[in-house]
Amino acid sequence: MASTTPKIDPAHTLAAHVFNTGVENVPEETLTATRRDVLDTFGCMLGGSGAPGIKELVSVTGRWGGTEEASLAVIGTKMPAHHTALVNSAMGHALDFDDTFDKGGHVHPGTSVLAASLAVGESLGGVAGDQLMLAVTLGLDVSCRLGLAAYDDRGWHRTGAFGIFGATAAAAKLLGLSQTQMVHAFGIAYSQAAGNRQCIVDGALTKRFQAGQAAHGAVLATFLAKEGFTGAENVFAGTYGFFPMYQPDGYDLSLIDAGLGQEYLGDRISLKPYPCGRPTHSYIDAAVKLHHKLDLSTNTLESVTVRTDPETYTSRYSVSSGVVRPQQQVEAQFSLPYLIGCALVLGGVGIDQINAFDHSAVLAASDLVEAESKHGAPKGWAEIEVVCASGNSATMELQPPSASPDNPLSTERLKDKFRDCAVHALRPPPTSSVEKMIELILDSDAMGDSRDLIIMSASTEN
Repeated sequence: MASTTPKIDPAHTLAAHVFNTGVENVPEETLTATRRDVLDTFGCMLGGSGAPGIKELVSVTGRWGGTEEASLAVIGTKMPAHHTALVNSAMGHALDFDDTFDKGGHVHPGTSVLAASLAVGESLGGVAGDQLMLAVTLGLDVSCRLGLAAYDDRGWHRTGAFGIFGATAAAAKLLGLSQTQMVHAFGIAYSQAAGNRQCIVDGALTKRFQAGQAAHGAVLATFLAKEGFTGAENVFAGTYGFFPMYQPDGYDLSLIDAGLGQEYLGDRISLKPYPCGRPTHSYIDAAVKLHHKLDLSTNTLESVTVRTDPETYTSRYSVSSGVVRPQQQVEAQFSLPYLIGCALVLGGVGIDQINAFDHSAVLAASDLVEAESKHGAPKGWAEIEVVCASGNSATMELQPPSASPDNPLSTERLKDKFRDCAVHALRPPPTSSVEKMIELILDSDAMGDSRDLIIMSASTEN
């Protein structure tokens, strides 16, 4: 059921919040959470710089030319700000290793918000680190709030369709838009909001493109609004507003401004331990535990059975619908049989496993994975049972996925993830540059100019 239409459209409430909030208004713990998110997101941009589809995006946008306003991460090439935002954001989402707001329908807010912020910041001649973090904080908050308000799953890829508004908020803050201009920027963004999950079903590269489009559209929207171009003002609640049009059977607009300015939902974002779809992570966690419990690095598997509730059994993220032997990256990122096989045999899933799919023991394990529906099981319940050739067996019931806000990755593990992503970059930066980037992001006083981060990512000398 839809909530009662508010007297004031949430676009105006959000614009007022973004316009009036300064660094001094944001709790230090929230800024710390933002810095962790930026570290994670920028690392994913590094790691995704050589992923399938990025070369093509660089090629097409690059040959169109234009004013050299902002730089591509790792590659260093300068392009118009909106093109740079598109490519950098696509890089950040390509590995499916980027942040996730679990409560907001698995929206991935960071990559579009950060890419738009870095592009706008560089186009302005660079912005101070605290201003970059403020803009990202506000952008994350907006994206998460919109995701939280929509509880009917209609197949939108929320990173694209919803994330454009968070990216717009961040870009608008850096560009210094007035409150009225921000409302129009949201309206212009709405005209471009798009993204669907058919790309996941079909294994298409457009999933990463949609994240890029959100950043691209946000930059375009804010610069147009700055020039006086107008967009719809009743963006979210109007007769043909975003929620009535995109979520007609399920939304609650009151959640958008609940605790606004008192609670920043970016604090409640999960930072992924595995480079694959977030709904697969509980299965991987359980399989990792079984790997250690049965010493599967030395013991031979005989059978792998995954039991789920009847609804999950027929869903997109079911074992029965997953590709057993992936042939390309997107298939690997969303194939439960394959990912479970990786975790059982290798004790985890990393970037190498979504880049190559030729590990014979992993493929043999994924071939063994069978799905069963357990009648009467509550929605969301699942377990994995493994039997070894030796006769040893064990069963592991799935729990909420690791790396949630209540059980976050440690800062050291986030640093290690960043280093791993850097190693997998198209052109891996030298170790000294990698460590400097970590310092620039995590140390509140280290980043004097947002451009330094991009420069370091493209450096080739120690």
